[in-house]
Amino acid sequence: MSGFRATVAFPNALMWLMSEADKELVIPDIDGVANFWTSQNAWGVAVQHDVDGPVTVTIGPNPPENPSLMQLHEGILHTGRRLIDVQTVYLDSIAIFRTRTEDAAISIWGDDPGQPEHVHIQCQDIEEML
Repeated sequence: MSGFRATVAFPNALMWLMSEADKELVIPDIDGVANFWTSQNAWGVAVQHDVDGPVTVTIGPNPPENPSLMQLHEGILHTGRRLIDVQTVYLDSIAIFRTRTEDAAISIWGDDPGQPEHVHIQCQDIEEML
């Protein structure tokens, strides 16, 4: 499986990882204080605001190649559909990947703990990029 790379503007400085259909999705409360918000099937990640420039997003099964990125979060994202959709706050799809399991272990890496300009999404359970 080859990796994914894109440069994307994120309005409201928020990137979503969504893993369920709308009716089953549990959106975490965004308090404006933290930089990461989770539910069992949706994660919100603070990233650089679009007015400050785009964010480089990479996705793959391994840790990032860039040594300046630090691990910002790791956990399990439940996905009954075995699909994870990376989106902007306006629900524009950036990337979709299929996972081997319904409980995907994911790590988020970035170059800044508050509003990273470079983000790597690591999921060892990636089966394919769609």
